[in-house]
Amino acid sequence: MVAKDNKSVRFFSLYTTVQGRVYAFLMMLLHNRNAAEELLQETAATMWEKFDTFREGENFGAWAVAIARNKAFEYLRSNKKMKMLFSEECYQKMCEKASDSSADFHARLSALEQCIRKLEHDQRQLLQLRYQDNVPVKEISQQIGGSPRLVYKRLVGIFELMRVCIQRTVAQQEL
Repeated sequence: MVAKDNKSVRFFSLYTTVQGRVYAFLMMLLHNRNAAEELLQETAATMWEKFDTFREGENFGAWAVAIARNKAFEYLRSNKKMKMLFSEECYQKMCEKASDSSADFHARLSALEQCIRKLEHDQRQLLQLRYQDNVPVKEISQQIGGSPRLVYKRLVGIFELMRVCIQRTVAQQEL
């Protein structure tokens, strides 16, 4: 019984670190919240079933994404109601890109946290309203006294600042 408990603890401690990334990956491929949530559960179940084949020291995130990728392609091929927005080749390239970026995920996440702290108070507040509190852009524009277009422009500007900051921070960490 102890071995199974250790397996459970190891699995869930690893799984909780990648769950959000796997969900985001599935959303990128499926563009459907319900389908992504369903496949996230299926992916977790498959990962649990195959956890004994996972080798310590391997990239758990890459392993999880590979399983999710297989689930997503199986779903896209078999579900006729689910229209593929892109060609299968395009989806394959997105998967490759996602797998490549999973290697430096933790460095980028750490950089993101640092860069958010560097933003001006009103920039952090705008990000929080839109993405943490899920306030619609139209409602935000009414709160700040501007147009929705202005809100979108400000968000794009913040994204660009964040992109540059994250690239610089990751590059500095690599040195």
